[in-house]
Amino acid sequence: MQHQVIHLQQELKLAKEEKSRALQELEELRWRMSSEKNAIKNSVRSKAKMEMLEADLEKARESERKMLESLTSQTKQLEQTKISLEEAKLDVRSLNESIKILEGSANRGPRTLGKSITLDAVHGNEEIGVLRTELRLALEAEEKSKKAMDDLAMALKEVSTESKKTQLELGSTRAENEHLKSMIKHAEEKLRVALEESRRLKFEAEETFGTWSEKENGFINCMKMSEEEITSLKRENGRLVDSQRAAREEISKLRDILKQAINEANVVKEALEIARTENSQLKDALSGKDKAFQSMKQELECLKVSEAAALDSVKELQSLLVAASSMDSSRNTNPFESGSLFPAKAPANEVRARKPMARFPSDQWRVEDLNGRAGGRHSLGDSERFEGSIFDMVEPPEQRKDQAVALMDKSYENSVSFDDSDHINGRQLEKSEFGWESPMRQRKKRQILRRFGDILRRRSFQK
Repeated sequence: MQHQVIHLQQELKLAKEEKSRALQELEELRWRMSSEKNAIKNSVRSKAKMEMLEADLEKARESERKMLESLTSQTKQLEQTKISLEEAKLDVRSLNESIKILEGSANRGPRTLGKSITLDAVHGNEEIGVLRTELRLALEAEEKSKKAMDDLAMALKEVSTESKKTQLELGSTRAENEHLKSMIKHAEEKLRVALEESRRLKFEAEETFGTWSEKENGFINCMKMSEEEITSLKRENGRLVDSQRAAREEISKLRDILKQAINEANVVKEALEIARTENSQLKDALSGKDKAFQSMKQELECLKVSEAAALDSVKELQSLLVAASSMDSSRNTNPFESGSLFPAKAPANEVRARKPMARFPSDQWRVEDLNGRAGGRHSLGDSERFEGSIFDMVEPPEQRKDQAVALMDKSYENSVSFDDSDHINGRQLEKSEFGWESPMRQRKKRQILRRFGDILRRRSFQK
């Protein structure tokens, strides 16, 4: 569940990053659009400036045309004044010549021609004054025309420089206009692409917003589910902590039991060592007893032979006794009744009853010997050397007693069968009920291993 929560948090972070990236791209597009709008505004301004420059150029051209017209008119006036000046000069020259002629004629006939000369002189002086005034006016007009020509030349030069400057500005403005037109086209293309991209991004933003809202709702539901699962996991964790505490207590108990079992196993090992030593001693004693038993068998055979001979002699003596009793029936006293060598004759029923019990009296010795040996085996089985072992942890005392009795019976039967067959060895004792390969010990081993397996599984589940 924690892995799912981490995965959902990562997806949430990625969605936030995508949203911020889309918003950033949208801001960049807006900035581009604003820059393109500014470029369009600048192009419009440059167009207006170019139109203003073109209007100024037209005005300069118009003023230049007007100045050229005034210059032509002034040149015409100057030519007319020059012509009038030349005419005035010619008049003055003619007048001077006439004055000289008049002066010469005056010197010739001063008296006769005095009045006419004075009149002509007066008229000539008046004409000369008029001519001088006209000359002065012509000179002033010429000077004015020169000044006007200079001013016109200066103005024309200024107008020409201004027109050149205006033409240069117009050329640069046209180049700038062309550049701005290309920029406007490029900006319009970019604007169109940006608008398409903005539409696409807007559509994607709407889609991402929809998916984001769905994911957010899913995340909220998952978080609610995860919170519920976390609470359930906390409860489960508390339960597991309690179970872990109980398991630790059980482990401590099992450790104590294990320590006790180890101590008991050490005691069992020591008891087994003692039992092995006693077993070896018993084997040695058994081999000695077997040898004694063989010698006793031989002695028994000899005794049987001697007993058979004794029985034959007894039978003969009995027959003699019967004969003697028949011969001495008349006598009152019986020499055998007074504690003689032979006992009284037993009844026939008693003899018949004794025959099935034992063929020979020595058979009773054999049975007693076997009972004595069996009693010795039984005393070995009754030993409390193996009490308090590791197997007393589970079974009750009554069951232990029953098992001990069964084990003693079984050991007694094994001892009797061994005495009958004479084939006992050390391996039968190792495979008895208290041996290492006994079913009881294997069953207890399996129980202990099962307990340890349960503890290990609980530990792994708690981890």
